[in-house]
Amino acid sequence: MSKRLYVLDGAILECNQGFTPAKLLVTQNRKVKIQGKLQATNMDLQVPQTFGQCKLKPTSGGYLPCVPALQPWTKTTEKTTLGGSKKFLYDDSECMCSTGGKVTVTQHTQINTAGSVQEQFKDIAMLIPGAMMGDDKAPKVIDYFITDKEGVRIEEAQLEDIVYLNIITENLVGQSITVNLEHPKVDYIFNGERLKNVVLKDYQVKADNEKFNLKVTEQEKE
Repeated sequence: MSKRLYVLDGAILECNQGFTPAKLLVTQNRKVKIQGKLQATNMDLQVPQTFGQCKLKPTSGGYLPCVPALQPWTKTTEKTTLGGSKKFLYDDSECMCSTGGKVTVTQHTQINTAGSVQEQFKDIAMLIPGAMMGDDKAPKVIDYFITDKEGVRIEEAQLEDIVYLNIITENLVGQSITVNLEHPKVDYIFNGERLKNVVLKDYQVKADNEKFNLKVTEQEKE
């Protein structure tokens, strides 16, 4: 079974009663991002471009325009760090339109670690020429993110918490990378030392998927 991927802002949706695909607009999450894009929730129901015309609204002159009225999504994560009833979407999540159509995800926009990478990660400074150029054999950083002890991605943490930095790479074992973890409110302790300027500098990659803990500490005064 293939790994389920998250749905991000700008994901392409399809309605089985519409004629054209449309993009999902994320409005219910302003904090949690993956690969620089806001993560979609079960309460994100806006499709500004619409699905064209609606097959359930035929007239003698053709079909009437689609007016999306999406209901909350199903087949989502069990929980999130956003609070309330909000849950994150997977690439196989689906929802119903109140008119009668079924809406599914055709392009989730999260980069799959099994494929080529063509997106630049602004927060990672790569020190290797040719990295992240979309060549499957080129060394590249796929993603990096912080999770809590249960593996849920987070943007915020409390002082003295232990969180986990996850780094996913390809063809970089033995090479060095620099990861910018800049945070406006806190600093991180790694291996007993405060990360200078909240940057993990010249870290030597040991495996394609790595996970290690960081301690959240009060930001150092300048």
